[in-house]
Amino acid sequence: ALRQYTKLERLELSPYFGRIDFIEKGLGDAEEIYIGISSFFDEKGNILIYDWRAPISGIFYDFELGSAHYLCPEGIIKGKVSLKRQYRITRNQLELMLDTDINIGDEILQNILSSNTDEKMHNIVTTIQKEQNRIIRDENHQLLMVQGVAGSGKTSIALHRIAWLLYQNRDSNMTAGNILIFSPNTVFNDYISNVLPELGEENMQQTTFEEYLEQITENEFAFESAANHMEYVLSFLMQKDQRIRLRSIAYKSTMHFYELINNYVAYLDQNAVHFEDIILEERVCHNPNDDPWENEVLIPKGHIREMYNVDYASLPLARRIEKLKQRLYFLIRTPWQKRRLELEKEISDIPQYKGKIKAYSRLFVYQEFKSVRKQIETMLQFDSYQAFLDLFENTGLFAGMADKYLPEQYEDICAHTVERIRKRFLGYEDISAYSYLKGALAGAPSMSRIHHVVIDEAQDYTPVQYGIFRQLFPQTRMTLLGDFNQTIHPLRDDIGYEQVAKILSPVSKIELQLTKGYRSTSEIVNFTRHILRGSQIESIQRSGDKPQLILEPDPGTQVEKLISDIQEMLGDGLGSIGIICKTARESEKLYDKIHRRLNVCLLTKDDVNFSRGIIVLPVYLAKGLEFDRVVLFGADSENYGREGDRKLFYTACTRALHKLHLFSNTDISPFIKEIPEEFYDVV
Repeated sequence: ALRQYTKLERLELSPYFGRIDFIEKGLGDAEEIYIGISSFFDEKGNILIYDWRAPISGIFYDFELGSAHYLCPEGIIKGKVSLKRQYRITRNQLELMLDTDINIGDEILQNILSSNTDEKMHNIVTTIQKEQNRIIRDENHQLLMVQGVAGSGKTSIALHRIAWLLYQNRDSNMTAGNILIFSPNTVFNDYISNVLPELGEENMQQTTFEEYLEQITENEFAFESAANHMEYVLSFLMQKDQRIRLRSIAYKSTMHFYELINNYVAYLDQNAVHFEDIILEERVCHNPNDDPWENEVLIPKGHIREMYNVDYASLPLARRIEKLKQRLYFLIRTPWQKRRLELEKEISDIPQYKGKIKAYSRLFVYQEFKSVRKQIETMLQFDSYQAFLDLFENTGLFAGMADKYLPEQYEDICAHTVERIRKRFLGYEDISAYSYLKGALAGAPSMSRIHHVVIDEAQDYTPVQYGIFRQLFPQTRMTLLGDFNQTIHPLRDDIGYEQVAKILSPVSKIELQLTKGYRSTSEIVNFTRHILRGSQIESIQRSGDKPQLILEPDPGTQVEKLISDIQEMLGDGLGSIGIICKTARESEKLYDKIHRRLNVCLLTKDDVNFSRGIIVLPVYLAKGLEFDRVVLFGADSENYGREGDRKLFYTACTRALHKLHLFSNTDISPFIKEIPEEFYDVV
């Protein structure tokens, strides 16, 4: 009731935002279709306002005046759009009404894009574009992969897709609790937390990959956080004494390493168990006249092998071994009971056991079968931790599993990994590898309650991490959204969606492209396009200032110029200002120098809330965020001089909506040198 009341309150303030007049084929009269955030009926049950997610509402997003159609449970309904109109109604006041025969109102869209951002992301239901609507309403593919340029609305689309899924599956009792989104960090979770409630839905489950790793590993290891991992890589990338770990990180981010682990799992499947006969080989002798004892085969190894390879073949290795162990203990119960009865008979005439025959027979059979139990335990001992350690400790085994794709200095990589495993403190790259190996050997936890998974910033996951997604959600529908031009990890391989799909192995899949950016002005898009060397990014024609490059060789003076620049921005209207540094350490140093003179916040990996205002943050925490004005501090060749820094630099620059200022000493980044000078101003 409360939820319905909230919807009605929202409708009272802004009942609808669109209208189409649709003449269904075969019918003469046009039906006036008003479209809003939620449906609204009169007292007789006649629909007055259609939910934006209703099948017929799709016409508003997908068609201009003229022929149109929509898909509903009854099939494809064809007809003609005779009128298409947009409204802007705020607090029950009509501010704008616009008839259009083109895409969703450029005027309304321009107005929204030109305004300042808030501290939370908002819905885009009034300005969804045709290519975005196709993604939102896709229902034919188990795996939907979206490659979208910076500012193309990927995250907004994902959230509107979740709202559409909840509407589409409302009769099958799908709830927000059945949908899970993986976000890049906890701050981002807070940033997107308003969108679904604005659309009248509860928030879906939100998590990070790091939080899931903690659940999977069950505190077996302490491990490096994703943020600390990025900080390490960006801080020590050029240091020779860190070369082995950096090389290890690079290799463990490849398809070759993913395939190595799969090879190792297959190897263990065939070699983890050395099958032996289970033999009763010891006997407590109570009668010297008894015949000599001969070893008795209780369970032949051929039978054990058959159970392993046939009966329990569908189970992952560790569970198969455990199941086989339980079965062997069950099978020795019969000879155990037989031997106990024999012992009762043997000792029945011995005076010292009189009155206690059953007790002593159980004691003696327990002693005799001690070696049997030991045989079972020895043959079927298995531990995922030890298997992980063995892979790196036995360099010959590692080389065999790597086949022809053996990395340089692999012995040093293995030695470094063994040291961390023994300390039970793993790097982020190794906790992912261990989690995947453990899942392959012991099975992943059941996630059957999750009906749909959304993975944002899909380009930032390694093949091994996608392998974990496959283990956790083997049959689940997935939506992946990313931009492989924004892979911020300088040591990561570009794997692409083709390889991702190969790992996830869906029943059906589709890859859709978003090539138009809506976030930044044309001037910022023209600047950032050249960072990627001729990328064909389209921009909506919204003009603004050219990016500015502020050069200052003296560090102290550079900070003073930064403070003056921020103060000037504040005079233009507050908005949000992101001061982006390369690392958290550099962010902290800059914050210490300016926070007494500016009302500024430092965003760290431990923060869970995103605030409006002036924020200093490292580039890897800026993923998915946007700011009215971005100041990139340290745009020099030391910070952004390697080819591996190109996409990091691009990601930082594309956070800006209206203004982009870059501060550097005179040794500017080579990426800036590649940009024609007509696309930026030097100050």
